[in-house]
Amino acid sequence: MLTTPGTATWSTEVTASGSRTVFTITGNTILDWGQFNLASGNELVFDFVGGESVANMLGGSSTHTIAGTVTSNGNVGFFSPAAPIRVTGSVSAENVTIATMSVDPVAFNSGADLSLSAVSGSALTVSGTVTATAGSVLLAGQEVRVRGSGKIHAADAVRIAGGSQVEFSRNGLRRQLNVARGSGFVLHLGEARASRIEVAAGQEININGKLDAGAKGRIFLEVGRDGKILREGSGLMVGQVAIKGEYDPDGIEFNPDDGDAAGAVSNSSVKIPALTRPDGSRASASRTLVNEVPMSASADSGRDRKPASKQVASRDSKSKPLFQRFSLFGMKGGSGVVKR
Repeated sequence: MLTTPGTATWSTEVTASGSRTVFTITGNTILDWGQFNLASGNELVFDFVGGESVANMLGGSSTHTIAGTVTSNGNVGFFSPAAPIRVTGSVSAENVTIATMSVDPVAFNSGADLSLSAVSGSALTVSGTVTATAGSVLLAGQEVRVRGSGKIHAADAVRIAGGSQVEFSRNGLRRQLNVARGSGFVLHLGEARASRIEVAAGQEININGKLDAGAKGRIFLEVGRDGKILREGSGLMVGQVAIKGEYDPDGIEFNPDDGDAAGAVSNSSVKIPALTRPDGSRASASRTLVNEVPMSASADSGRDRKPASKQVASRDSKSKPLFQRFSLFGMKGGSGVVKR
């Protein structure tokens, strides 16, 4: 049902895999759905010839499913205040918002800041693909689960929030998610990729998948008072990481406000130049040593050094060990593989 009649028309055609429904939108639109179930093989297209956003308000208390394909050249939102949402198919638009929370659809369509509230505590589960082709992805709910097959990609930012009250500021360069203290849970087993990733929860964040912001991107993790952030199993974070709250990487706690935390879990590489003998012949070609497992760093370069008697560089001289002289940090953890 069109809440704002006259801003969209639609047509449906039969395809080889199911059906294809196209909404031609001429202005910002609100659609009310009593029940939303897009079956596998079916397509839903939001084609904007005017306006920028469509807010799909999903009613009822039964689970809503997106098993087919949703595509758009504008901004698309799905909001279910009283029922779970499961995404097993794919959603692709310039900006994508999916939330099992209530929202003011007019504020969403206008681009204003959002205040989302969990009414029933319903969960949002993503085991498919969600892609923002020109902007950001926002996933929100009392509980948000990204399964192992889930892939969240964005040209700008990926934001995931678990809480009873979520505030989202659409402007500014700082963190834009704020989750009210209390319950709220985010489980990330899949892959999130963007130049900026924000994950916030009232109670717990569990990272057992991959958060990839690239070497120069930023990752922000935040939990409420008495909350906990866990990195378990194969959990990996690539980028500059900032953490607010108790962080437990495989049971090892550290103060996230310390300078050592910032570069915590990312890949690293060392370029080894070609070596030649005194007679000019080549001893070895240049190589790149790539470390592909989490590493941690400490400003205390002496913490993990060998005893003085076993330090080759200082065995016969008073000079400091080679590693200590040429590195700002003492590194620990990880194993390397040489790529030629």
